[in-house]
Amino acid sequence: MCDLVRLPLEKSAFYNVDLSIESTPTWDQRICAAEVRHVLRRMALTMTDVSSLTSTRYGKKSAYFIPRTFLYRQRQGGTPHICQIVALSQITGYRFIDWVKIYGFDLRLIPALQLRIHTERTSIVTKGIPSGDPSIVLRDPSLQKENERYLFAKIGSRDAVAYPTVVPGSIVRADRRHASDVFDKASDDDRLWLVEHPGGLTCCYVKPVDSQHVVLLPNCPPLSGWPLRLSSEVRILGLVDLELRPREPAQYRPMCGVARYEFLPRVGRYQSSSVDLSTLLRVSRMRSGLTLRAAHEMTMRIVELLGNVEYRIALGLLSDYEAMNRVPRHVAKIMSLCIIYGIDPFELIGACGIHIDDTGKAPLVPHGGRSDLRQIA
Repeated sequence: MCDLVRLPLEKSAFYNVDLSIESTPTWDQRICAAEVRHVLRRMALTMTDVSSLTSTRYGKKSAYFIPRTFLYRQRQGGTPHICQIVALSQITGYRFIDWVKIYGFDLRLIPALQLRIHTERTSIVTKGIPSGDPSIVLRDPSLQKENERYLFAKIGSRDAVAYPTVVPGSIVRADRRHASDVFDKASDDDRLWLVEHPGGLTCCYVKPVDSQHVVLLPNCPPLSGWPLRLSSEVRILGLVDLELRPREPAQYRPMCGVARYEFLPRVGRYQSSSVDLSTLLRVSRMRSGLTLRAAHEMTMRIVELLGNVEYRIALGLLSDYEAMNRVPRHVAKIMSLCIIYGIDPFELIGACGIHIDDTGKAPLVPHGGRSDLRQIA
């Protein structure tokens, strides 16, 4: 038996992250170029040195290669490839998360925007940026358990089927260690589970039918009243043991019909086998219960919140990303994909074969201690 612990959302770091969203207009590339030059000078490196190092390590035809004209092109308005930022991090020994911030992209905005734009459908919320500031996960040390043990999800207003036990806008924590306990006959039937089904994600009750089938309750949209086969038609992601409830919950707006989407192989941090980018994006979108058009509209919402059109992803480009299996070159596009599909940015980049490890790297403090290089209007 697991008692559901309820805590006010404002006492968790998720609350502070949600309030931290600010407009992030396009940064002045000339200022960014000057900052990069200062960092390299600090390490007694010239652009010729950097170009030679990347040529030796990655090859001139690689996306990681940094030409000697790198800063000149940047001053002319060019933006670096994500792989070039990875190369700068590797060569200098400074954290990747700090290098992308020099170029105007704060990866800590990802969980904040996930909380802000996902309102109708239940969606995964990433717990923070690996090797970054752990305080953005949860301030209470008693809630900071093993990183891979828990999943966090925000309850949507259209599929909060366990209302009023769990209210729309809440953030629930699911313990993956107890996913198999759904068949524990010694337990009561009042436990809540985070479940992936053909319509997306839902926090609901689960009733076993036999050793291979379960029924999701209550019997209302988007849930089907028919028994579902475990692994192929429904997955139990974890036992819900914590709810972070907002002060003013969103209004519950039930669906009119059962949602139907393609049910694809499991991926992500709760799947040990590696997957390619195409599969990761496609499955994560289905898990979020989104169509491509709805995902595109979410990127427009990000543009509206941040005041920066770089985060917009055209409808056709979203489809291309799922088909071409190649990492987007721009950090803004990567961040938008992570926000709308509930993906950790390091997981998405890793699906493209790009390994980033900031462990042991030094934090990069901007020239003069400046933390904001935004263009001044």
